[in-house]
Amino acid sequence: MKKALFLLTVFFLSINTLTAQNWEKFKYEDLQFIAYYPSKPERTVQKVNTAVGELDMHMIMYSPASGDDNAVYSVIRSDYPEEQFKDADEDYNATVLDGAVSGAVSNVQGKLVYDNVVTFNGYPGRSFKISMQGGFIYINAYLVENSMFITQVICLSDKDKNKSIQRFLNSFEIIKTK
Repeated sequence: MKKALFLLTVFFLSINTLTAQNWEKFKYEDLQFIAYYPSKPERTVQKVNTAVGELDMHMIMYSPASGDDNAVYSVIRSDYPEEQFKDADEDYNATVLDGAVSGAVSNVQGKLVYDNVVTFNGYPGRSFKISMQGGFIYINAYLVENSMFITQVICLSDKDKNKSIQRFLNSFEIIKTK
C-alpha cells in the first residue's frame, strides 16, 4: 500500500512539473520584447493622460481563470516623447523611475514592501513589491531610452513568493529591431 501511495505521489508531482514547464514564448517585435507566459496573453492598448500628454500604454496580459498561483502576468510598454529624454542623465532617469514606483503604489492604494535600484542590459530600472488588499504586486520597471517597460505579477497573499513570479519576471528580454 505504501509503495502504491508513493508511486501515486510521484505521478502527481511529475504531472505538476510537466504542467509548470509548458510556458510559451511570445515575441512582440513591434514592442521590442520577448516574455514567457503560462498561456496566450491578450494584447490591448489604452490611452493614458500624463504630465507630458497622452501616451499609448501597450499591455500584454494573461489572467488565469483558475488553477494558477498568480492572478495576472503582464508586460506594459509606454513610449514618452523623445524630446523629454534628449538630455536625460542618471538623476533625471531616477526621477522618472521614482514616479513609476510612487504611481503604482498610489494606483492600488498599497504599501511599498521594497524598492531596489537595478540595471537591466545597461538600462536603469527598479524592482519593487507592493502590498495591497488581498495580495502583492511584483514589478520590474526599466527605462530604455524614451520607453518604459513594466513587467508585473499579481498574486494573492497566500501565494506570495511562488516560483512562477520570478519565472515570469526573469523571462523578459528586450530585443532591438531597428
